[in-house]
Amino acid sequence: METVETQEPPPAPLDPTLAPILLFNYGRGGADPEEEGDDGARLVYSIPKRRLLLAGEVDLLIDDVNWITPHGWMLTLDPATRVTCLRDPFASSRAFPLPPDTGGLLAGSDETRCVMSTPTPVDPGCVVLVIHRADPVLCYCRPGGTRWYRHEYAPELLIDGDPNNRGRAYIVEAVYGLTAAGDGRFHAHFPCDSKLATLAFSPTAAGPPALSSSHFCYTRLCDRRMLLVEVKKLELAKSVFVKVTELGDNRAFFVRRGQFGAWMAAYELGLKPNCIYFTNSNDKGLYVYDMEQGTTSLHNPGQDVPDSMQPILLMPVSL
Repeated sequence: METVETQEPPPAPLDPTLAPILLFNYGRGGADPEEEGDDGARLVYSIPKRRLLLAGEVDLLIDDVNWITPHGWMLTLDPATRVTCLRDPFASSRAFPLPPDTGGLLAGSDETRCVMSTPTPVDPGCVVLVIHRADPVLCYCRPGGTRWYRHEYAPELLIDGDPNNRGRAYIVEAVYGLTAAGDGRFHAHFPCDSKLATLAFSPTAAGPPALSSSHFCYTRLCDRRMLLVEVKKLELAKSVFVKVTELGDNRAFFVRRGQFGAWMAAYELGLKPNCIYFTNSNDKGLYVYDMEQGTTSLHNPGQDVPDSMQPILLMPVSL
């Protein structure tokens, strides 16, 4: 059983040698951050080292509004000034300013998520995209640009049959599968209607994204209980998913439900290749599915973390 280490001073907050990590918004005083004894510390669980540590001075991750991207970068929004920025959570020196959200377009809640079209903010054609999960709304900007833009799309463009099918559940499921292609475009899959959609942004900052779609095969899994794990690779040329038995040489995959999925090198981070690491809603546990063995194991971050406390997953950024 992993426990909080108190015999020696903890490393610097968000020490990169501990990454990837699970960050628990939890004070020393107990599950309630208002309890006596809470000094603002947070619990950090190092996945490769299997250690639970006390980490302070991470108010930026708590007080500001934050989105974690699949590339590891963190979009932060200061609610008071509406200043936005892309940051490396493991290196304070790597921060890239974005246009201020003067129009109040960004909503910091569980109803939004963020992706980037390229691995780093300095890549040509990079677009930072914030998706509203409950409404058909996209907010986006370009690093080095002057403003955020809002685009509302018509869900009926992606739905066969009833054009009035604009239900909340459809929008939520549509966003879960959104991934950045790394080529200036975004690809999203829509489980409700077996569609693959492509978002292509105009080279001009104000140009609205073009939306197109095509059919593809997709198998839905139970969201409440993990009954089966299947891994499929998207072949864009054919717009189909192909079942695979491995992730590739020296590769692991991280999934934070409702947040993102990320594919990364395994050995460099002290992880086991061909494994899928994932978390569940209202659950502190880290689950690891071994594709070679076909088994799933549970890592308990420690008895000091309440069972129902879902962590934030932070990974090294793409460079």
